[in-house]
Amino acid sequence: MSFDCAIERAGDTIIVAPEGDIGVETTATMREVLRQVVESHDGDRIDVDLRAVTFLDSTGLGMLIAAHRAAAAKGIDLKLTDPGPVVRMVLEISALEETLVRKPADD
Repeated sequence: MSFDCAIERAGDTIIVAPEGDIGVETTATMREVLRQVVESHDGDRIDVDLRAVTFLDSTGLGMLIAAHRAAAAKGIDLKLTDPGPVVRMVLEISALEETLVRKPADD
């Protein structure tokens, strides 16, 4: 599995952009990236840009839910953006799309 993750700031928003598969082999790395971003962010918004994610399994989904909750506990709105068809299907099947995905009107 190939995996990489870029982090950038756009105004008061941190954008975390993973690339590749988020599964058993890469979830720990992504969890640590999001933990550090949530702990260090002094703003109120984090976007996890999923346009380059090609696979998401249940361990990755659980990690994203945990990151969403950890951010919410700090008053930070962490949402997923631009999920591709495979990731969107996982979110729809798990009934989490409404909770986790930022709608364009939220921008």
